[in-house]
Amino acid sequence: MATIGLSKPYYAIYTATGSAVSYASGGVLGKATEANIDIETSEDNNLYADNGIAETDRQFTGGTLTLSTDDLSQEVSKAILGLKEEALDTIEGITDEDVQELIYDDTQQTPYLGVGFIVKKVRGGVTMWRAVVLTKIMFSIPSDAATTQGESIEWQVPELSATVMRDDSATHIWKREATFTTEAQAEAYIKDRLNITAGVGG
Repeated sequence: MATIGLSKPYYAIYTATGSAVSYASGGVLGKATEANIDIETSEDNNLYADNGIAETDRQFTGGTLTLSTDDLSQEVSKAILGLKEEALDTIEGITDEDVQELIYDDTQQTPYLGVGFIVKKVRGGVTMWRAVVLTKIMFSIPSDAATTQGESIEWQVPELSATVMRDDSATHIWKREATFTTEAQAEAYIKDRLNITAGVGG
């Protein structure tokens, strides 16, 4: 299957009690522009028998998710990075009401999350929708970069980087996925796995 698109990035706050994993307070990260999962595995652990390899073992040890969206809102930043908001005091020259200041400081507690997104694919001329869920990740604080506007607009989007881990379930799941014939079904799958209410997103 050839990949031709990406959409619907969701997140939810991860909690584990023993081996029972749950998710809450989920939402949409933004509109997806790019996603990449780089997986790390253990070195080959080979068993030699009859002068050749009879068995081998190579397991998932971790990974990195790089995800870009059209925007990273203050609400999403607060949720996925564990930041706090404070109301602004009166500042001369500011007339916007109800503006909240987003604060990065020693009280920041970045949460574990589950994330999911949909990969659009074509197989034999038929469009399919692959829903991918990473069960336990933690985002790093994203870099800030911007380029001044010139004669033509250069689109600049935020990039998030996260560590991918095994979850705390009995079998330590780190990824789930399923492929569907419609995007709506793929989205419903992600929402179910991340315990996101039907009204969130689109």
